[in-house]
Amino acid sequence: MQNKPWNFFAGSQGKKRIIFVVVVIVALIGLLTGVRQVGTGQIGVVTQYGKVSGRELTEGLSLVAPYGLNDVSVYDIKVQKEVADTQAATKDLQDVTAEVVLNYRLNRGEVSKVHQTVGEFYKDKVITPALSETFKGASAKYNASELITERAILKKDVYDQLRERLGKYGIVVDDVSITNFKFSDSFASAIEDKQVAQQNAERAKFNLEAAQTDAQAQAAQAQTLSDNYLRKLAIDKWDGKMPSTVAGDGTVFSIPTR
Repeated sequence: MQNKPWNFFAGSQGKKRIIFVVVVIVALIGLLTGVRQVGTGQIGVVTQYGKVSGRELTEGLSLVAPYGLNDVSVYDIKVQKEVADTQAATKDLQDVTAEVVLNYRLNRGEVSKVHQTVGEFYKDKVITPALSETFKGASAKYNASELITERAILKKDVYDQLRERLGKYGIVVDDVSITNFKFSDSFASAIEDKQVAQQNAERAKFNLEAAQTDAQAQAAQAQTLSDNYLRKLAIDKWDGKMPSTVAGDGTVFSIPTR
């Protein structure tokens, strides 16, 4: 009774059963090792013995050669964000720091190229150095004051350089932002002093124009208010009663008393 389970594999029929079980196990292992799942917004690069096969797996389930004959490296092709704090020197040798924000994605159809030329750590190998070097090169073309007033031109310059540089690796540049500009304390103080001086100059100019306008108004008023005109105004307002106070020149409120 104890040997009954082994009797199932005894004899010629038992050998066939053993072969069948082995085949089933091998098939199951092959199925498990030959099925690959790729998520939404991802691409799988198929390699065989470390060599890129040129086959790329799209989203969903796919079959590859089992038992490790094929390996699959998965890459994200959605829009990604990379932020780098960079330092540079301007054309007039002013130190400047800024935050460069890059929105990029891997070009569908060229992911195998990324895997073959750069590898899975393409961010550290290609993108981060490109952000720093590109910003330094672009900043050196402008004076510090121009970086403040011509930021749109600087952004376009950095964008064009990154698009050309990263495009060689199959990386698409969607957008670039440059924020948080910071200069040295001495330059920031100089900018502040310049702004204060400009404000004071504008205030002085306004006060001068106001004084000139007031002087012109007084001069016009003095020309208009002649002695005869003032005497006429006094006569028009006189109630017909003789005044009790006489001016030293013989007139009462500019009205002749005799």
